Order: sequence, then C-alpha cells, then structure tokens
Amino acid sequence: MPPIFDGPATRALFDERSRVLWSVDSFAALSTGAGYEHADVPPDLYDETFRLLNSLVSPWHQWLDRDRYAAHVREVARLEPVATASAHGPVLRGDAIEDAFARVIAMAGQPIVAPPGQPLLDELVAAAAVVVS
Repeated sequence: MPPIFDGPATRALFDERSRVLWSVDSFAALSTGAGYEHADVPPDLYDETFRLLNSLVSPWHQWLDRDRYAAHVREVARLEPVATASAHGPVLRGDAIEDAFARVIAMAGQPIVAPPGQPLLDELVAAAAVVVS
C-alpha cells in the first residue's frame, strides 16, 4: 500500500530488480511541463504544490494519528527505492525520496489544504491555452 492513495484498493508496485517504486498517488507535485525529474522542477514550485496536491488526493490525512501513519510510511521507505514514479509528480531519486517520505509524514493530523477556487482555475486554463497556441 503506498503512503498516499485515494481509494482503499489502490496499490503501489515495487520492482525488486530495478528498485523502482511506482507510488501511484503519492508524492504529487506540479512541474513546469518540460521536466519529469525532481531536479527539473523549480524548488519553489515543488514546495508550493507538494502539500496542496497530496492533500487534494487524500484529504483523510487530517484524521491520521501521526505515529501510526509514520510507521506505515517508514515501512514503505524500508524498501529503499532508488527511484519513485507517480501518476501526479516528478520522478524522485536520492535525497528527494527521503524528503518526500518526511513531507507526507508531516501531513498527518494537519488540516487539509484548501483547494484553489474558480478564479485560479480560470487563470490556469487561460495560461495553458496560451502555451498550446
């Protein structure tokens, strides 16, 4: 079971040979569109969007007991992946993996992050339309 998921049937996949963890919904963060590796994402963009997107995917973090949740996350971390890939964020390698595990542990028991409202959505759609043009 991955550290963060949006449904009870969600499962992660760990390839013991390559040591890559498919973390499904965990470790969500926006990228600039051109970068798929953590190193390609501006640190401020990663910092600003990590908690927001992981909270949106799994708002139940607000009801978690930090110690019990940390034990689950550490169990996944003990797999010692060399890379993680997810459906909602960049590929993480090296210290970025440990950082991501720490960030999701820190979310336990914290209030949900308020989702963006309609004005921001309109702005994002407009910006995306300009990029596509």
